[in-house]
Amino acid sequence: MECKRKAQSSGTQQVASPNIAALAAVEKRTIPLAALSAVCLATPLFYPLAFPIAWFALVPLLIVLQTQRWQIAFTASVLFGFVFHGLANYWLVPTISNLAPYADSTKQAMAVWAVVGFFALLLWQSLFSVLFGMLVWWVGQRCGNKWLVPAVGSSWLLTEWLRSLGTFGYPWALLASTQVAFLPIVQLAAWVGSFGLSGIIALINALLFQWWREQKSIFLLLAFVILTLSCSFGWLEIRRVEKQANLSSHLKVAVVQGNFGMERWRPDVTFEELREILRTHLSLSEQAAKRGAKLIVWSETALPWRLRDNGVWGYGASELFEFVKRHEVVLFVGAGEWREGKSYNACFVFAPEGKLSGEEVAHKIRLVPFGEYLPGREWFSWLEKILPHAPVETAPGQRRAETVLRVGNEVVKPAIVVCFESLFPFHIRHLVGNPLTSTHIANLIVIITNDSWFGNTLAPYHHARIAVLRAVEMRRAVVRGAGTGISLVVAPTGKVVQASKWGDRCVLTASVPLMERSSGYQIWGDLPFVILALMGLALIWRKR
Repeated sequence: MECKRKAQSSGTQQVASPNIAALAAVEKRTIPLAALSAVCLATPLFYPLAFPIAWFALVPLLIVLQTQRWQIAFTASVLFGFVFHGLANYWLVPTISNLAPYADSTKQAMAVWAVVGFFALLLWQSLFSVLFGMLVWWVGQRCGNKWLVPAVGSSWLLTEWLRSLGTFGYPWALLASTQVAFLPIVQLAAWVGSFGLSGIIALINALLFQWWREQKSIFLLLAFVILTLSCSFGWLEIRRVEKQANLSSHLKVAVVQGNFGMERWRPDVTFEELREILRTHLSLSEQAAKRGAKLIVWSETALPWRLRDNGVWGYGASELFEFVKRHEVVLFVGAGEWREGKSYNACFVFAPEGKLSGEEVAHKIRLVPFGEYLPGREWFSWLEKILPHAPVETAPGQRRAETVLRVGNEVVKPAIVVCFESLFPFHIRHLVGNPLTSTHIANLIVIITNDSWFGNTLAPYHHARIAVLRAVEMRRAVVRGAGTGISLVVAPTGKVVQASKWGDRCVLTASVPLMERSSGYQIWGDLPFVILALMGLALIWRKR
């Protein structure tokens, strides 16, 4: 009962705390404080230069969580989760509503399903906000102030990690992603990953809360020291990695953004329209080749048809083979593949003869639940009758593609990432390869995506910014091709070298380093920090 006795014995001292009157009135302000915290935390998602707000955005929520009543803490956590994830995912409603022509449903029905799906997502994501809130409340009741700071950091790290796991894993709008405009602090992700970085930012929030609560400058000083050391370390890391990059082999790459939207998936699309899509992409690729690009990336489903059917190449393949042969380039093309009765979301790699070894196609492994397939369909067949779904379900790829390319004098080993997969740090780590367990380690990350479904909302912008975190975590250059935007070329430091605008038809070119050294996160991943967080909470539990 050590923590409880200390909390009780310090009761008189806490009454004298300068802000105890404010804490006593917290229950009356539960709703505005929880909502304020959520809005503050969501602000950098929309305006990345507002990243410092995330350093104190959780303080209003932490104030509410100091209540004596668990019902108040629970309500505040639910409200925080609904508001924050509602702001981060508002785009889901118009996205689903606009799918009516492609899901064999009416617009009215899809509008209803959009609202249902949106609130189901909010409920699911808010469960992890409640878990965080109740853990912090429990520590505050059990041990008072002594262990609150490490508990907040540990609890946030754990809940973000947990909501990325399983069939319904969805690590969208991580706390770490609020910092992508401030590269010095993002460099920590190369060592502790995005979840670890989120835990550090949550810890800074806890220190600022303690400063407000106790009116002791030591907490403010500690927060300042952690931020200063993190930024100083980050600046040094940027310089170190830039030197490594300068000494590495370089490759001229290009991204082709064809800017063909949802209309190409219409049931009544004509062959002439499909032919125009191929012609446009080839024309833009000609421009890229003339600029000296040796590796050219198209977007996910740039060609909205099956490019290969049970080993037989379909329309457009001969033109692609002829293009790479004529220009001596490598081409990454997103398209469909049908194999043994299954449909795959694929990225094909076209290279001149003798320049490619290993897999010539990568299949998307991590699929979007309810978008590309219906979870539980094999056990609950009735789901197919009531839920809107694609006419043909996408099958998941079974293993990562180990592709090796000889481009000029360089050996390129790309980790090929398709759309939704880029949200998962540990999945990208798997695709790049762990030097302790794999002999094939990628030296370049290629992301292909089709974000046209989202329209000009937060989604394509935030989805693109996540590439910054993936580049830093793996210390690899990232080449990201998005059909309608936002296409990017990102350096291993997270610096955006080239970026397109939404709705542009354009070509991006840049020279990128082919880094071979592994980052700390690439070697040890998330597990050590998850274990540390669990051990910290377990120690608090044992201090009775």
